[in-house]
Amino acid sequence: MSPEWVPPEDVELVEGKEALTLYRFGDLMVNHYFCRTCGIHPFSEVIERPGKLRFNLGCVEGLDPYSLEIRLIDGRSF
Repeated sequence: MSPEWVPPEDVELVEGKEALTLYRFGDLMVNHYFCRTCGIHPFSEVIERPGKLRFNLGCVEGLDPYSLEIRLIDGRSF
């Protein structure tokens, strides 16, 4: 099971880019972006894959994340 990555040319930030802040946890391998106002985590970028983004689907306008097929992942087995 591989994660889906989105290239930046397929992304349009509609508004709020100036409100984003960057945070790196533990091993510093992922750029996590957060909204300074509300704290939501809209997307991240793995440093080893520059230009490839992962999104919080709850932040995608017009998308109902509950309508998507859900695949469970056992995080301990990575």
